[in-house]
Amino acid sequence: MLVRPEKNEYPAPYKMYIRLVPEGDLIDILEKQMKQTLELLRNTTNKTWQFHYAPSKWCLKEVIGHIIDNEIMMHYRILRISRGDHTPLFGYDQTKFVSAANFEHVDPKELINYYKNIRQLTISTYKTIMDEAWLYQGTMENMTFSARSFAYISAGHECHHLHIIKEKYLQP
Repeated sequence: MLVRPEKNEYPAPYKMYIRLVPEGDLIDILEKQMKQTLELLRNTTNKTWQFHYAPSKWCLKEVIGHIIDNEIMMHYRILRISRGDHTPLFGYDQTKFVSAANFEHVDPKELINYYKNIRQLTISTYKTIMDEAWLYQGTMENMTFSARSFAYISAGHECHHLHIIKEKYLQP
C-alpha cells in the first residue's frame, strides 16, 4: 500500500501539496480523483473552458493542460528515482510549458482524453513499483525527495488546482 511520506522525504515547501491528499492508499485515491475530475470536466460548458477569472490567469483549458504536464513531469521523476537512477533531476517552467502547448486551442474532449490517459499511465506505473523503491531518494534542484513524496506532491497538486477550478471557474 502506497502511504503518505514522512516529513524527512521531501522539502518543507512541498508539505502544502502533501497535506491536501486524503488518508489511505494513494492508488485508490488517484482512481477516485480521476473519476471526480472526469465528471467535473465532462459537465463543463464550452464557455467555461475558455474562461479566465482574471486577466493574467490561465483559462480552464490551460489549467487542465498544466495539471497534465505536471503529472507527466512527476511520473518521469518517480520512474527515475524508483528505478535507482541517482542523476540529479530538474524543474520546469510551468508558464513556458503552458504557453508552448497552446492548450487554449485544444478541443475539451481531447484534453479530457489526454488527462484520462496520463492518469491511467500513472496508476499503471505506480502498480509496478516495488514497495521498497517508493523509499528511494533522488535530488531535484539540490533538494532531496523520495519517489513516494513526488507521488503525493503530484496528487496534492491536482487537489490544489481542483479547488481553484471549483472556486474560480465553476461558480455561477
